[in-house]
This record gives sequence, structure tokens and C-alpha cells, in this order.
Amino acid sequence: MNFHTEESPSSKAWNLDTKKHTSFPIHGDSVVTCLILDVPYDVIVTASDDHTITVYTLSTGQLKFNLIGHQGGVWCLSSVKHDGQNLLASGSSDKTVRIWDLASGKCLHIFRGHTSTVRCLVVVYPTLIESSMNDKDLYPKLPLIVTASRDKSVKVWSIPGKDEHNFVADEGADASDNPHHLFNLTGHTQPVRGLSAHGRTAVSGSYDHTVRVWDIISGECRHVLIGHSKKGKLQFHDHPVFLAQLTLLVYAVVYDPIRDQVYSTGMDGTIIIWSAKSGVCLHTLTGHQSLIGLLELSSSNLSPYLISGCADATLKVWDPITGTLVHTLSGHPGAITCFYHDEKRVLAGGDGLLRMWDIQTGTVIKDLLKGMTAVWQVAFDGQWGVCASSDVKSIEGRQIQQSMLHIWDFGESDSKW
Repeated sequence: MNFHTEESPSSKAWNLDTKKHTSFPIHGDSVVTCLILDVPYDVIVTASDDHTITVYTLSTGQLKFNLIGHQGGVWCLSSVKHDGQNLLASGSSDKTVRIWDLASGKCLHIFRGHTSTVRCLVVVYPTLIESSMNDKDLYPKLPLIVTASRDKSVKVWSIPGKDEHNFVADEGADASDNPHHLFNLTGHTQPVRGLSAHGRTAVSGSYDHTVRVWDIISGECRHVLIGHSKKGKLQFHDHPVFLAQLTLLVYAVVYDPIRDQVYSTGMDGTIIIWSAKSGVCLHTLTGHQSLIGLLELSSSNLSPYLISGCADATLKVWDPITGTLVHTLSGHPGAITCFYHDEKRVLAGGDGLLRMWDIQTGTVIKDLLKGMTAVWQVAFDGQWGVCASSDVKSIEGRQIQQSMLHIWDFGESDSKW
């Protein structure tokens, strides 16, 4: 989930005419499943279904580390800042959660207890939240990791401090044997695919067609939100990412702490806005013609945008307060597979195209990449933009699929972009 305030460095203007663009191969012909851009620490992190995580220096593009250890595809990543440590948390189809030291490239901790693929992972930092006495207190007291899995569960973990011993769970160990395991949140009856969290609230979306709102401090399920249809309209495209979305991206969920609202998408092609306090459906947003696999809130300020990306090859920009459709961004040749945004612009990728849009007017600014087979992931911050794509390369007379990492240095400009 992206929260960018008005002062966010992501909203700085870019000089599109003098941008510096470099690219190089990564992860062979495998899908790039995750991408992290960390400008303050000068790193880019990518993960893949080839079981590996790679760390690059942003400013030079040089490889820093290959993080080896997962025995399955890596499907979720999050950077973690805790107790003076610059860490990385990862979840994999090998059923483990791993915590890595980005200063040394070492795996410090291995958590076990999930019995299937760890598909979602969110780090929750201490936040001032109003208590029952109308005072404010920090929840949680220390950063937590929340994970969701195809095993139908959501788990809450504490993060070891820098002076704590490395914790490496034995093969087949139960989560209850881990002193850092806090809660096993159960109730979903099908795999959990969507996860969002802030403060003491986590929201999960499942193939069981429900959304659950959890208190991760007490372990209580506050609400079970039922409203998405079990039937949806699907449009089949000859595209490997879209075909994966049919089985994986059934739900996306976003928790909005500013308005205390939950946003969820389903295979039924709708977006539902819920009150996290009462569990009541506030709005049902319609207009997409297929599975909505991507949903993000653009800003935490008083004039936010809710953006949805769909298999019908469009993005839509909504007002999350009223549920009004603001813009439909169309023109992509196929399913939207990734996007990233702030209060000014959105970079969206799909079949063969990475396009920049003006989020406020709904108009195209520029096409940054054309002609690739697929765009896997995209992110930007300050003057930097990064993208993972796939293309067909000719090597020794053979045509092979190759994943690529693109880095743009846009500098700064006096123009609006």
C-alpha cells in the first residue's frame, strides 16, 4: 500500500527530456515477483519465482548481494527498519518467512509455521492510535510482521532486535515453538491473497469471498465483510501474467487509516468501500469489465485517489470518500499487471508497454517503454524510477525470454513533471 503525503519526495518534478536510462538482465527467464526501491539506502531489491532475491546499488546498478536460501519462489518482500537495522523480510512458496540483513546480505532469522505458500507480507510500524479513553497511544509498541498464506491463515510476528540471537526454526517446526510468533489469525476457509495493515488494524481478503478486519494487538476478528459475488466475468488474454492473476489475484484489499475504511476488489469486477468501524458497506463501485487484481490508495492527504488496475486493460481513478469515478485510463494493449503512483502521476505496465499518466487530468504524459513482452513490476521515488520487464532476446541465434531491470534517473525539473 502506498501512502504519499504532499511533501513526499515521490511528487518531485522530473526532467523527462534529459532522463538517464540504463537496463541489464536479471533472474534469467523467470518472473520478477517483487521490486523494492529504497532511495535513502541506495538499493534496489528484486525477487523472483527462481527462488532468489537480488540487491543492487541504485546509483550504479551494480550487484551487491544474491540472497540465497529460499527453496521456492519468493512472492512477497518488505523492507524493515528496526533497532538500527536495515532488514528485508521475505515470504516464499517454501512456507517460510525469512529476515535478511541488507548490510551484510546474511539471513538472520527463519520463521516456520505456515503450511503453504506465504503470499502476502506487511510490516506494521508503531503509530499513534486513539485508545478507549480518548487518549492516544502507540500501536503496536514495536514493529510487527503480518503474513498471509494459501494455508488460509494470517500470522503476526515480532521482529528480533539487533542483539537477539538468530532464530532459525527447524524443518517442520510449528509456529508455537517460535518466541517471535504472536498470533495465528484463523477463520478464512480458503487461501488468503490480499493483506493490508496499519497501526493495530489488519485487513485480509480471501478466495472464500470474504474480507476480515483484525485487531493485531488482541488477535480479535472485528468484522467479516461479505458482499463480493462468487461469480465474475473473466476475459482471457494470451498472457502469462494475466493467467497467473486468474488463480492468484482474486482479491486485493487496502486499509485506509485516515478515513478508517476498507477497500476490496473481487473477481466480480467490483470495488467495495467498507467502514472498518461498523463493517457496513458504504459504496459499491462498478465499471470494470473483468477481474480487478490491483488496488492502491494514492495519498493520505485530504484529497486522495483510489486507483484500480484490471484485466480489462484499464485503470480507474476513484474518489474514495464519495465513490465517484474520476478518470478511466485506457489505451493499454492488455491486462494491467503493475502500477505505482503518487498524487501527481501513475506509471502503469501491461503487455508491451510502460506508460506514465497524469493522475489529476487522466491524460497520457509519456510512454517510457514499448515493445516488451511483459512488465512485471514498477516503482519510483524522488528522481528515480525502476521497472522489471521481460523481453525476447537473441542469444547465439536462439530467441529466449529474458527479464530486465530498468533504472531511470529523471533528475529534477521546473516543469510540472
